[in-house]
Amino acid sequence: MIYDFSKIKGLLFDKDGTLFDFDKTWNSWTKRILREVSEKSGVDLEKLAASIEFDLNTEKLMPQSIVIAGTHKQVTAALHRELPDWDFDHLESYLLDIVIETPQYEVIPLKSFFENLKSKGFLLGVMTNDAEKSARAHLINAGVYSLLDFVAGSDTGYGVKPHAEPLLAFSKQTDLQPNEVAMVGDSLHDLKAAHAAGMVGIAVLTGMATEDQLKKHANMVFPSIAELSQYLLTESV
Repeated sequence: MIYDFSKIKGLLFDKDGTLFDFDKTWNSWTKRILREVSEKSGVDLEKLAASIEFDLNTEKLMPQSIVIAGTHKQVTAALHRELPDWDFDHLESYLLDIVIETPQYEVIPLKSFFENLKSKGFLLGVMTNDAEKSARAHLINAGVYSLLDFVAGSDTGYGVKPHAEPLLAFSKQTDLQPNEVAMVGDSLHDLKAAHAAGMVGIAVLTGMATEDQLKKHANMVFPSIAELSQYLLTESV
């Protein structure tokens, strides 16, 4: 499906699975925290892995895992149910520190990607269900934070996807109408949030969801942001 982008002035991106490779980042993070928490707590590794639906045999998150589309607090809560003697806030802070330390793998070179979009006049933002602190750290490390007009996480205060409110916060901050904004993401949460906000929903296939799962909810589907960039820079603008 081809969409007319002539009215689109703002692009709001999900982070993990859209800008950064999900598998390389989050499977690595999950393996590390499960091992460390098991060693520190004495709780069985398999029990902890089951709490957040991580397959120890394949060393990958299962498609329905809370880690994939949930918030940082939801992931903490899932683990905390197996760690009743641990302080919740301490566990949450510990998990966040490991997120910040975990290497991020850009889907494509993000600095040139955002610079090219900026040169075409697009207003740019990132909205993630990850925590704001780790989102900012990852974007700063990638050298793109200064190119963004808006960055929000699940704990920023605007709410979380699939609700419309965090997306509408971007349109309000950039003084754009919702129908002038496209939300780009790799999950149903991203697309459902886009439609709830009255925005265009663009799917990319660099996350855990399949094209069949996403296409019925998306205005357009691209293999990755690389193809989206090519489309925006050469065909529609």
